[in-house]
Amino acid sequence: MKELIEKISSDPTLMLSSAVAVVVLIFVVLVVVVASMRVKVYKDRFVNVRIDNEEKEKRIVLLEKELQEVKIRNAQNEQTLEQFSDTKKRLSHTESELSDTREALAQVQNLQAQTQVQLESTESMYRSLQDEHREVKERLESLSDENNKLRVNNARLLMKLESEERVAAQMKQQAASRTKGEDL
Repeated sequence: MKELIEKISSDPTLMLSSAVAVVVLIFVVLVVVVASMRVKVYKDRFVNVRIDNEEKEKRIVLLEKELQEVKIRNAQNEQTLEQFSDTKKRLSHTESELSDTREALAQVQNLQAQTQVQLESTESMYRSLQDEHREVKERLESLSDENNKLRVNNARLLMKLESEERVAAQMKQQAASRTKGEDL
C-alpha cells in the first residue's frame, strides 16, 4: 500500500486523477447520504400522512354512522308524531276498557269472596271427614287384628278337631280289626 502511495505522489497525473476520484467518491457518498435522508423524510411523511388518513377515515365512518343513527331517530320521531293521534284514540279506548275491567274485577272479587266462604266450609267438612276416616281406619285395624286372632283360634280348633277325628277313626279301625280278629 505504501508503494502505491509513493507511486501516486511521484506522478502528478495520477495524483490529479486520484484527487478527482476521491472528490467524485465524496460527492457520490454525499449524494447517497442526501438521497437516503430525503427518502427517510419522505417515508416518515408518507407514514404520517397514511396514519392521518386512517384516523380521518375512521372519523368519517364514525360520523357517517352517527348521521345514519340521527336519520333513523329522526324518521322514528316523525312516525311517533304521526302516530300520536292514534295513541290518543287508543288511550281513550283503553280508559273505557279499564273502567269495564274494574267493574268486572269487582264482580270477580265478590265471586271470589263467595268461593272463599264455600272453600272454608268445604275444608271444615274435609277435616271432619278426615277425622272420621281416621277413626274408621283405627276401628278397621282393631277389627282386622281381632279377626286374625279369631282365624288363628278357628284354625287351631279345626286342627284339634281333625286330629281327634283321626284318633277316633284309628280307634274305630282298631276296634274293627279286633272284632274281625275275634271273629276269625
